[in-house]
Amino acid sequence: MAGELETLEEMGLSANEAKLYLMLIRGGEMKANELSVKSGLQRRTVYDTMQQLEKKGMVGKAEISGVTTFSASPPAALMSFLDEKKNSLEKILPELSKRFEAEEKTQVSVLYGVGGIKTVLEDILETKPDWYYSYHGQMQFYDLMPKFIQMFHDKCAKMGINTKYLLLDVPQARERSKLMRHAEVKFITPTTISAGVWWTYKNRLILFVLPKEGIPITMFIKNEELAKAFTSSFMEMFNSHKGPLYRGDAVPRKKA
Repeated sequence: MAGELETLEEMGLSANEAKLYLMLIRGGEMKANELSVKSGLQRRTVYDTMQQLEKKGMVGKAEISGVTTFSASPPAALMSFLDEKKNSLEKILPELSKRFEAEEKTQVSVLYGVGGIKTVLEDILETKPDWYYSYHGQMQFYDLMPKFIQMFHDKCAKMGINTKYLLLDVPQARERSKLMRHAEVKFITPTTISAGVWWTYKNRLILFVLPKEGIPITMFIKNEELAKAFTSSFMEMFNSHKGPLYRGDAVPRKKA
């Protein structure tokens, strides 16, 4: 129940909407006073929440002998709700992106949890850079969100977004690099010192802090000169590294 409630809230329902929708799913058709008693919400709040759920197509109502009863729409209505949100966002996204890119001032955001990492991956798919560059990782994202990161790599391959990786030479990095057929990979000694895992693309510099225990931290920096400096530094390290160059199938292509 807790997992379902949290998921519904994450997709955009209010706490009251998620709670009452799940009650209807589990309890079937119910009157407002029943919902009020079982949820602990005031009847006015129940009616207001039902009205919002009706607008979202997630609840229906019927009048029986002058008494209003509510029932949940099939769970498939949740997908329709998400589709409507996505369509609405897609209409304004180009203009929002244009304004964000037009701003020349340095912009810095600190994002916490897996959601911050997903924000960066979605930004890459949205901005469609020809290349992005990743330094000092060992493919920990596969531990945090295996399905999402694989979908990201697959989309990059289809969209022609390429990457160069300098990965720590550990077994999990070598094994997981096989899944990224759009990537060019070189492996560096695990003793290499770095402040963290960093990526750069377009005019972005991303620093990921990925503790063994605790919440991941993502630092998102939008600055043209900083991104250029880190890209230049990455390419110098990548080109000077003497090890073999691998593709996503982990077969050496050539000596650097």
